[in-house]
Amino acid sequence: MLSRFTATGVTADDKEVLLAYELREEEFKVNLFIVPKKSLKGDALQLLEKNWVEGESFEFPKGTKEVAPKLQGEESILPADIRSEESGKIRAKQNEWAYTLLTAKLWESYLLELEELKKKAAELTHYDRQLFDDAKSFWERVLEHRKERDISQESLDKIKDDVNSVFEKLKTFRKTENAEFEASSAKLRDEVIAKLEALRGRVNEKANFKALQEEHKTIQNESRKNRYSKSDDALVRKNLDSLFQYINEQRNLFFNDLNANRIKGLNEVIDKMESSLNRDKKDLEYMNQKLTSNKISSLEMQLIKVKQNMLNETMSSKEEKLKDIRATLEHLLKQTGKGKKKEVKEETAKEESTAQSAEPGDAPNPSAGE
Repeated sequence: MLSRFTATGVTADDKEVLLAYELREEEFKVNLFIVPKKSLKGDALQLLEKNWVEGESFEFPKGTKEVAPKLQGEESILPADIRSEESGKIRAKQNEWAYTLLTAKLWESYLLELEELKKKAAELTHYDRQLFDDAKSFWERVLEHRKERDISQESLDKIKDDVNSVFEKLKTFRKTENAEFEASSAKLRDEVIAKLEALRGRVNEKANFKALQEEHKTIQNESRKNRYSKSDDALVRKNLDSLFQYINEQRNLFFNDLNANRIKGLNEVIDKMESSLNRDKKDLEYMNQKLTSNKISSLEMQLIKVKQNMLNETMSSKEEKLKDIRATLEHLLKQTGKGKKKEVKEETAKEESTAQSAEPGDAPNPSAGE
């Protein structure tokens, strides 16, 4: 690409001029020499239009005006006070040179960015994910511009080795860090699994299941703060899930066994209370028979009626307690049948209290021999 060209023009006062444009790529600017055409005598015009354009030196005549038009933007590099029949040529060159300068600036910015990446890589003491992401982004942007032909293959080849050296250094640190991470992950994994195994041992001892579940939750929450490898994370999750299921299974078995024992105990209490009530009924029947006797005195009759009242109150109390125990039994039977998992501490206390107060002999119970 030529960095010089000429075009003819006419000033506002109708004087012919020669427009000599020069791209100064290293300075990111354009120089325009406006030469009065009448000052180009002899072969000066040919020297300017051919030799100077091709890169030779030229001494511009007296009266030449030098300006630096802006290459970018919507402004034309053709001065506003000059008209030219070659305005199309000038506009095409302006676009071509603007593209050249912009790609040169782009390339310069990429070289500066690459130097910064190389500097960071040289100062590395450990793997830096941010540097990896920056280097990857840089290379992808460079390749995109190469695809769009904004950067030459030659330019790309010049920086390829430097970019690769950054990645190679990162890979070296990554291997070391990965090994350290794997070791750290394995250690954390073993610590968590050891805690879970210890907790499993206490499950077998039938400890407080609510406390065991809380401890399991604490271990799980603490484990979530750890960084594991993919395989270690899967193993820890598997052990957490397995123990959670095991605690629930043992809890269900424990309460099912507990319910079975309580059902057995309640049935025994019901049998005893029913036997006690039957005895009370027989006693009440015996006293009713005595009241019909002709030999009974008035005082004896009064005493029997008092005993009847006491016995009726005792029987009523026993029947009420028996009703409660049967309701509890029915609830337990339903609970066991459906496999429900509810705490039964309050009900256990209630049943034990009921059973103790319902033992035969606690209330007045006149024998048939009285």
